[in-house]
Amino acid sequence: MRPDVLSNLSLRQMRAFAAVARAGSFTMAARQINLTQSAVSMLVQQLEETLHLKLFDRGAVVLLTAAGQQLLPFARRILDDVQQIAEGASDLRLLRTGLLRVAAPQMLACTWVAAALGEFEQAHPDVGLRVTDAMADEVVSIVRRGEAELGVGPERATGDDVTSSFLMDVPIRLVCAARHPLARQQAVSWKKLRDARWVIYSSEFNRHLERLLHEHDRSLSMQTAVEVQYLTTALALVGVGTGLAAVPDYGQIFAANFDVRFIKLRAPEVNRRYYIYQRRGLVLSPPAEAFVKLLRQRAASNGG
Repeated sequence: MRPDVLSNLSLRQMRAFAAVARAGSFTMAARQINLTQSAVSMLVQQLEETLHLKLFDRGAVVLLTAAGQQLLPFARRILDDVQQIAEGASDLRLLRTGLLRVAAPQMLACTWVAAALGEFEQAHPDVGLRVTDAMADEVVSIVRRGEAELGVGPERATGDDVTSSFLMDVPIRLVCAARHPLARQQAVSWKKLRDARWVIYSSEFNRHLERLLHEHDRSLSMQTAVEVQYLTTALALVGVGTGLAAVPDYGQIFAANFDVRFIKLRAPEVNRRYYIYQRRGLVLSPPAEAFVKLLRQRAASNGG
C-alpha cells in the first residue's frame, strides 16, 4: 500500500466501518459508537475515498460490497490489535504484568534489597523479578550493559552513560569474632585499632576508608591480613579469627551465622552512601519506577 494511503487511514474510520457492517445501518452504528449519523457517514466516506473502493451499497438496507466483505476481517483484526495494545499498556501501568530487573551487591541483595523485593512482590504479584547479585564494583557495569534496569549499591564512578541518585547512608560497623577481646565493647575508636589486621573484601571500599581515616588522623591506617571478593567470605574469616572487618550495618543479620559481633565505630563514625543507578536517557518501566519509589520510602523510614 502506498505511503499516502497509509498516512490517511485512521482508527476512527476503521471503527466506523466495522460498526456499520455490524449494525447494517449508519444510524444504529452511530448510536453504538456514540457519534452522530453524519459523523459516521463522513468517516466511512473518507475511508472509501482513501482506499478508492466502495465498501457499502447504500439503500433501504446497508449492505457490504464484495470489497467491503474482503476488507472487513482486516479492519476487525486491526481494531482487535489496537485493543490489545491498549489493554497491555493498562496492565503495565497498573503493574499487572512486566519484569523488574535489579542488580545489587551480594550482601545487600540478600538483606535490605531482598526485604524490599518481598514487599514489592506482595503488592504486585504479577510482575516478574530478576535479581543479579554481584560484587559491588560490578553493579554499574551490569546496568551499563543493560542486564539490569536498576542498580542499587555503594557510591561508584558511573561515566557518562549511567546516572546515580542518592538513596541512603548506611553506618559502617566494626566486625570481630565473638571470642575477640573487643566483642563486649559497645563502641570502639579507630585509634584502638591501629595494630589490627583487616579482612578486605573490596579494594575500592578499603581506599575509601583509608581516605576518611587520613582526613581525620594521618596516623590511622588499615593493615590487610587477607583480601577476598565477597562480604560473606570476609565475615566467615573474621568469625574464625583471621582479622577484623568494616561492614555495612545491614550485614548484622548474619552475625549469628558466622559467630561475629557488630560494634559501633567512632572517632570518626563512618557512613557509606548508597545510590540507585540507571542508564542515562532511558525512561524507567512502570515496575522499575514503582520499585524506586518503594526503595526511597524504605530508606526514609530507616532514617537513610
